[in-house]
Amino acid sequence: MTDNTPPLVWPAIGGGLAGAAGVALSAAAAHVDASDFVRSAAAMALGHAPLLILLAVPGIRRVIRRPVLPALMVTIGLVLFCGDMVARAFFDFSLFHYAAPTGGSLLILGWLTTAALALPALFARRKVS
Repeated sequence: MTDNTPPLVWPAIGGGLAGAAGVALSAAAAHVDASDFVRSAAAMALGHAPLLILLAVPGIRRVIRRPVLPALMVTIGLVLFCGDMVARAFFDFSLFHYAAPTGGSLLILGWLTTAALALPALFARRKVS
């Protein structure tokens, strides 16, 4: 079986940017602002970056046929959650009411969607050669 679908590049770029942001926010938490907002944003960015990179791996479509949906959920969730935490820590305002909880909920849904989309592969019949 050959997979001729084009690779998803943007989740890998997003994962790389999330990882870099997580490291930068960790440094900011250590040297500039040690608030829980900055530490939370750093942990979330670093914790979710590998999932975005995984969803971009070409072979993942053998397990998860449509990785775009969880990748979008995680990307939007990270922007909302981390963006709100950084705005609160450094600029003393919120992106919008419930931005962080909305982002956190999208992150949870992204992980659950990833798991749900992988379930069919668990039960797929394997051909014996």
